[in-house]
Amino acid sequence: MAGITEEKAISAQDISTDRDLPDAEFSRRQLEEIVRELESAIEETRQWLALFHRALVCHLRPDPEVITEDAHRMSRFGRWYSTNRDDDLFSQPAFAALVGMHQAIYAHAAILAVRGWKDSSIPPGEYDALLHKIESFNEQAGRMARAFRAALSDLDPLTGTNTRRTMEKELLREQQRIRRTGRPCSVAIADIDRFKSVNDTFGHHAGDRVLSRVTRMIEDSLRPYDSIYRFGGEEFLICLPDSDPEEARRVLDRVRKKIAETPIEIDSDEPLLVTVSFGVAQLVPRRRLKEITERADRALYEAKNTGRDRVVVWTAELG
Repeated sequence: MAGITEEKAISAQDISTDRDLPDAEFSRRQLEEIVRELESAIEETRQWLALFHRALVCHLRPDPEVITEDAHRMSRFGRWYSTNRDDDLFSQPAFAALVGMHQAIYAHAAILAVRGWKDSSIPPGEYDALLHKIESFNEQAGRMARAFRAALSDLDPLTGTNTRRTMEKELLREQQRIRRTGRPCSVAIADIDRFKSVNDTFGHHAGDRVLSRVTRMIEDSLRPYDSIYRFGGEEFLICLPDSDPEEARRVLDRVRKKIAETPIEIDSDEPLLVTVSFGVAQLVPRRRLKEITERADRALYEAKNTGRDRVVVWTAELG
């Protein structure tokens, strides 16, 4: 990104909540800039909307910031995008979608502003459509800002769990403990079943509520010495010291049943029931962490393929 000096690189996979976020690495200063510009874009959009409303209510000539053909490029967010448009960041789906939403807002508003000035009337449906576009932009920018901000902290802002960076450090320490003591340890990847349909049906606020409540239920059901980390999206990694895979299966099956039986209150008439699938692998000192998590992921894939809402332990047959 222009004018940014490199510091310690952080992977966007560590960032996390949205799988559409860039699969790249960023310095701390880059992360801070991204968060700052995304949060500024939300505030700027609110101020810009006030100009739009003032012209309509007072029947004034629309402000150039609203009706100029390239108004979206004149905004702070637009200028930031223009300066950095060749950066890999802006070729990623989440950012490409955000930029498209920003342009659509300005194009739509320009048409309505001119119509309101000339005709003194705007169809309610067209006005509602503009507000929906603005709300969607602000929600998307807010989610992305929170995700990038999470990389600046050791705690995931939504769930309060540790992030992948902390996870990797602690799992390496756990491998050292295994070497010293010979005591077993297992790891598991937990994934909320059909989570996308929760977001699609009830909205991202409900999805965030589900993530938060499921995290709390997992934490409350684990043993005091177990640990949970936000792994990405709707996935969590759980570390279970002093547990071979079969013991881990028993612990996680208890967790699984509690989640499946506990309704989650969301903004709808009925509470929601969700299930979670788990893939388990043994943490061994002679294997890289990436290989261990890949084994757990294969076991998780098997759990999904064989019906969901179950715990599967990795075996060599799973690859």
